[in-house]
Amino acid sequence: MLTLRTIIGNIKKGQSALKVREILNKLEQSYQNIKDRIEITGCKTEKTKCTVYLSCPSETNDRVKYDIVYEFQTVGRLTLDTKFKVFSNSPAFAFNFAYIFYRLGSLLWPEKYPSEFRELAPKVRNPFYFVGFDKHVYSTIKYVADYSLGRIITDFDGTIPPVKSFQEKQQEIQDINEEIRRSNE
Repeated sequence: MLTLRTIIGNIKKGQSALKVREILNKLEQSYQNIKDRIEITGCKTEKTKCTVYLSCPSETNDRVKYDIVYEFQTVGRLTLDTKFKVFSNSPAFAFNFAYIFYRLGSLLWPEKYPSEFRELAPKVRNPFYFVGFDKHVYSTIKYVADYSLGRIITDFDGTIPPVKSFQEKQQEIQDINEEIRRSNE
């Protein structure tokens, strides 16, 4: 199972310091653009783990919000060594990282993705199989860290919202885009 330290270390591996800084700066810029619109929608604690549900807006379409869900292997403080799983119905995550997270035991709810995301390596979008973040996963994990896991548990424990599968989210986006297209005619 992955930790934040593993992902950050992997981003740095084989990269120049300037390239890493550029990647992290772009992720941080994206976070700053959307952080006021990220929402914690629920939380569920069990003995030694906590599942946090978030809604993360698209930067390009205000009507689209992705479901991002983390299962942290702690009910205490998040650290760089906290093991976690993640689900994201964002296309960027699915196409670039779902296969890798699945292979490393860190893809939450793999059944919510089409089987090809679990079975076929992302040879075009991520040919070197880098483990990393898309902007939505980065932004929401940063949001959780800034909010604090303890406060999330206090404020949201017991609230379990519905989470759309990758296919359901893609259909929703297609419907929104079609509605926008029709209204512009």
